[in-house]
Amino acid sequence: MSATLTELPELPELSDEPVYIEHPAERKPTESKPALKQWNLLDRRWLLIGAAILVAGGGWYVYASGASGHAGEAGKSAASGERDPQPVGKASLGFVAKDAKGASSGRVATVPVEVVQRSGILRLTGSLIADERSSVASNTSGIAAEVRVDRGSIVRKNDVLVQIDPTDAKNKLAEGQAMLEELKARLGLDGDLSKFVPENQPEVRLAKASADLAASNLQRAREMFAKKVISTEAYDQTKTEYELATQRYRQSLLLIRQAFQACQTASVKLAILEKAVADTTIRAPFDGWVAEKLVSVGEQISSGMQATKVVTLVRVDPLRLALTVPQQNIGCIQPGQAVRFRVDSFPERTFEATVRFIAPVVTNDTRSMVVEAVVPNPDGALRPGLFATAELLLSQKGTEFFVPVTAVQKMGEVAKVFVVRDGIAREQVVALGDADQGKVAIRSGLTGKEVVVARPERIRDGDAVR
Repeated sequence: MSATLTELPELPELSDEPVYIEHPAERKPTESKPALKQWNLLDRRWLLIGAAILVAGGGWYVYASGASGHAGEAGKSAASGERDPQPVGKASLGFVAKDAKGASSGRVATVPVEVVQRSGILRLTGSLIADERSSVASNTSGIAAEVRVDRGSIVRKNDVLVQIDPTDAKNKLAEGQAMLEELKARLGLDGDLSKFVPENQPEVRLAKASADLAASNLQRAREMFAKKVISTEAYDQTKTEYELATQRYRQSLLLIRQAFQACQTASVKLAILEKAVADTTIRAPFDGWVAEKLVSVGEQISSGMQATKVVTLVRVDPLRLALTVPQQNIGCIQPGQAVRFRVDSFPERTFEATVRFIAPVVTNDTRSMVVEAVVPNPDGALRPGLFATAELLLSQKGTEFFVPVTAVQKMGEVAKVFVVRDGIAREQVVALGDADQGKVAIRSGLTGKEVVVARPERIRDGDAVR
């Protein structure tokens, strides 16, 4: 700060002669005071001189104090090695001025962006679902006599899950067997029904013999009637007997065939009754785990349209990974493609799957397509319902960029790195991918030709880097 000395006005030379200043308001023609007027003039001159001296001294003091203060602060900063936040003599406009060499006096570690050529990856999300899921129901009615499984039980195909009281079913089966045996005895059958011949039945053979005899008698009566040996009445009697014998044969044949059909019906009913007895034992339809047990001993179990569900069974080896693919990536999906995925339950493990089923349509609401990949699960570690983040490997090659994890700074959801351009650190916002082995993938924000600061904890945008 500098002060400007006020120039003093030239004062008239003092003389011994008194100077008289007259004021019109005080002028009195008959009275004068020379001594008083001379004193007032001298007093005003000395006041002006004193004021000028005070102004000049104050300005010099302020200037000297400012210069010495800045010099002292500069000396302290130099001694402590700290950078002067504001150069002397510059006005502060709300920012900190930097010198051309930057804030860092030492060498800053930098690393080039790593460029990796690998197969293209399509990142998707999805859920694990059971390969088979069945709500096992009963095909017959009755009381649950025994429940042999519980939640979490591992079962094999045809293992017994629930046993229904079979007493009523067995009684009906015995009744059906007795009826069938009765019909077989009526027909004289001992074994296979397919060998049954109605014409071999006794009543049929008897009726046939009577019909044959009547036919022979009619033939003789016709010859004798032609020779006028017998009367017309005798001929008509013989003819009528033939008609009666023929109809008796037909009737007996139909009755035997009807009895045989009844026997076959009884045999079919017997098979139904046998199945009803077998249905009292509810078995597992496939290998799997019991997800839910829905009945207990003593409960009434129904069949038909309102059939009671007894257990929920799922197959977990293999599993299916249902992935949602956006419509713009549908052309990249083919059966047989490899899929890598992770689940939150096992963050350190990477699982593999193979695309097997591709939906033929795109949903209208999400404009996406469902793709299912088969996941081997021999140890049963994975469970249906887990959320998965997956990478589907494409046939096209792609380029990925990687930087050290220490080179990335995050503030909330924003990630940034410091790129070195012409020796100056410049802040660059990036989008991050997956991190692995101390490196993180950069999805966007870099071209692969940059050099980044390895540890930017003390670096600010615009600092010099060497």
